[in-house]
Amino acid sequence: MAGCSNGRSDEVEPPDTNAEIYYSNAFGQYRSLVYVPGSLRPGNPAPLVVVLHGANTTAEQQRASNLFDPIAVRERFIVMYPDHETDSALGQHPLQSWHFYNPLEMQRDVGDAQAIAELTRQTMATWNVDPERVYIVGMSAGGWMTSIMGATYPDLYAAIGLVESGAYGIGLAGIGQPLGPLLLRPELLALAAYQAMGPRTRVLPVINIQGDKDPAATPASGVHAVRQWLMTNNLVASGNLNAPFPLSPTETVDVTPPSGYPYHIDIYQDEDGCRILEQVRIEEMAHYWPGGSDDPQLRGFTDPLAPSGAELTWAFFKRFRLSDTSLPCVKSRS
Repeated sequence: MAGCSNGRSDEVEPPDTNAEIYYSNAFGQYRSLVYVPGSLRPGNPAPLVVVLHGANTTAEQQRASNLFDPIAVRERFIVMYPDHETDSALGQHPLQSWHFYNPLEMQRDVGDAQAIAELTRQTMATWNVDPERVYIVGMSAGGWMTSIMGATYPDLYAAIGLVESGAYGIGLAGIGQPLGPLLLRPELLALAAYQAMGPRTRVLPVINIQGDKDPAATPASGVHAVRQWLMTNNLVASGNLNAPFPLSPTETVDVTPPSGYPYHIDIYQDEDGCRILEQVRIEEMAHYWPGGSDDPQLRGFTDPLAPSGAELTWAFFKRFRLSDTSLPCVKSRS
């Protein structure tokens, strides 16, 4: 009948975009997978989540195992998966690992850190990315590298996520478990991260996800990272290592799902309720990406009995904007 409508739109959702981008420097050649879901709203700048793989893992394996892409479709953000393609004589990548252990590459505009930042900027320039909502998360070696990215590029990433990894600047001691974190005091690493920020210092929101049965990045490593980033943020906010953010959690949420591992979310916030850090402690989980794919071929990368690391990190990330530079109080954010 003329003039009648069934209320449905005849518009067809654009197809997803799967692309590769490239960058090279003196330390090697790099590439990145980029996933742009067709669900993005035309004309609306989208958030970007950068995901760094662990050692002995490729970007393709990390992408297949962590299941960020379905969340990107639902929440309308872009996902980028950097990788190292080939090596030069100046910078080999043994075990397919980022150079998180190399002191030279714990600074801005050098090596892997430079490459990841430039791939991020290339993605931002190619697609319609909101520069206020760019985030980075890494697993294992990728998590240690993420700590470096947070300290050296706080002007690029609004928040960071560390999964089964550790503190900024700990280097090879980070994988010397369980004694490694005891070799470098968090106060010293906190100051080093603060100095690495240089003139770009800002309070940096952090989520840390830790399995309590991890032999490679032990619970001690997770605690060490939490303490370092709390102290770094305190230095930024007040010049004091111990305030305004307390070094003990202000609240702990205990979760016992009907199936899977129980877990605990430690929340750190100042006296005004400004949340800056979360630590998720997962019972029974070893050195795996939490949750993710249950594909038997990816059994070496994920633990489907754990809560979804992708869901946990995105729920934390979306609270923050880059311009939240002093005390990013998020009580009003959804």
